[in-house]
Amino acid sequence: MDTPEFSFRELGALFDQSPIAMVFLDRELRARRANAALRRLFGLPDEAIIGRRSSEIDHGVDAAWIERTLAEQVINRGVPVVDVHLEQALPGKRRVLSWSAHPVMENGQVVGVLCCCADITGQATSLRQAHVLLERAGHQVGTTLDIHRTAEELAGLAVPELADRIAIDLLDQVLRGENLPRTGSGTLQFRRVAVRDTSKTRAKVSYKVGDVGDLIPAPLTRWPAAAVWRGKSLLARNPAEIRRQFADAPGYVEALLARGVHTRMLVPLIARGVTLGAATLSRAEHPEPYDEADVRLASDLASRAAVCIDNARLYTREHTTAVTLQRSLLPRDIPQVAGLQIAHRYQPASLTAEVGGDWFDVIPLNTGQAALVVGPVTGHSIHAAAIMGQLRTTTATLARLGCPPGEIMAQLSGVVAEHGEETGATCLYALYDPASRRCRFTSAGHLPPPLCHPDGTVDFIDVPGGVMLGVGPGHYPATDIALPRAACWPSTPTGSSNTPARTSAPACPGSPARWPPTPRDRWTSWATASSPAWPPTRETTSPCCSPAPPPRRPADPRKLRYGTSPDRTGQGPHQHRNGQNGPQKAETTGIYEGR
Repeated sequence: MDTPEFSFRELGALFDQSPIAMVFLDRELRARRANAALRRLFGLPDEAIIGRRSSEIDHGVDAAWIERTLAEQVINRGVPVVDVHLEQALPGKRRVLSWSAHPVMENGQVVGVLCCCADITGQATSLRQAHVLLERAGHQVGTTLDIHRTAEELAGLAVPELADRIAIDLLDQVLRGENLPRTGSGTLQFRRVAVRDTSKTRAKVSYKVGDVGDLIPAPLTRWPAAAVWRGKSLLARNPAEIRRQFADAPGYVEALLARGVHTRMLVPLIARGVTLGAATLSRAEHPEPYDEADVRLASDLASRAAVCIDNARLYTREHTTAVTLQRSLLPRDIPQVAGLQIAHRYQPASLTAEVGGDWFDVIPLNTGQAALVVGPVTGHSIHAAAIMGQLRTTTATLARLGCPPGEIMAQLSGVVAEHGEETGATCLYALYDPASRRCRFTSAGHLPPPLCHPDGTVDFIDVPGGVMLGVGPGHYPATDIALPRAACWPSTPTGSSNTPARTSAPACPGSPARWPPTPRDRWTSWATASSPAWPPTRETTSPCCSPAPPPRRPADPRKLRYGTSPDRTGQGPHQHRNGQNGPQKAETTGIYEGR
């Protein structure tokens, strides 16, 4: 029978038997009724609660804040308090409680407050751990623009905090810098880029497709690939669900279960709306199965890593484009000039300086002379490479038209100035006459070139520096000198805009089979066509020229004052006139004068 008395009995039973700790307070904030769950939560009898205010009960919670909040917000304004986390500190015990308070209304007036409490210590601990893990991800993942390094950083972060094993697979197109697949049919091609496992039996789990670098075909007709393609996560809480949802490769699931894996999840790596791959996490030693909260945490970590991986992918594509552009703008083959032997190499002194505006050229002229040009453009980008191409083309055209070096420098300065004040360049132009062995040097802010004598001594040619290209009208005086026989002139495209690259004097004799220089050469020396015993073997790019008569072997290079060890940093011991330092491509141009 639906009578008021029966309804009150039902409500009373519901209140008393509720698993949620509840207490009803009057307008004076004194407890009028408490259920069994509240008494169990605080370990207090009913007599210690009924008729008392919160400040009169020893429950280890900030009672003053609770009473102030109840009076000002709930009683006076009728605004509830929902899911406030309170820390309960008792002797030998510390817990986190979720506390809520709702006003009880009668005829539009607040007659009391119903307070609810729940112990969420485990959830709060997990939440704090998740926050710590996400904070670490911001510092530890994506420290470089290397795809494999970023994947390894994600794996190192997830194991062992979130997983006992993780495998990260990326679409093969991501690693090759190609366009990502747009259709949803056929088979996706993944490549494993990172694996981390807390067990020493990791090799048994690797199976056929578990090793780093393996190509993994994934038909879209199977769950894992289909989920990744749709940007969905997969969660398997027990071995039965693992068999059903992760049967992507025959025998692989059995190997995982033999490893002790009892729960597994897969989260896609998505950045800017594009799926790049997936991360699969498993637990074996960790007893707790994965839940939806773990999936959300793993998805957040994967999203952060995916953005870093996509940045690396875009950088790799742009870098490849810039390198291709730069190589296409440089001379493929140095022309043969009568009376000269020319050797050259273009190789970056460091990976950070691989792309830029450093350039060189050898221009044979109708008069029998030859123009040798080196110079850098500031920056390491596609823009610098494009400006370099304009400078090289302009120089070659004006030189073949017979323009004097000073006029060529003025025209080059105008080309650089058109690109704004942030762009600068230097240049060294050498006009060499093999018949008279005289060479005229003109410099635009470039360092003076060294002159290596046959006895092993090194001098620096006193060439007036001139002004950098692009800074405005300037005067470019020339220096005309007679080169001694069997002398060598190496030069790098370093000027006041970059740090001097380190070059070497002629090296010791080597095997004739190593002429011309190979990409593995690490030192540079020069020889004539009739004496190819000195291979140019420095990590440099250079034209190196010598007249046809065989030169005399130079002195012991260890006694020379100019030269360095063959490192890959490209950072020389000198400082430019403007005080700037930085990585630089090592390129060398040299003339070797025979006897």
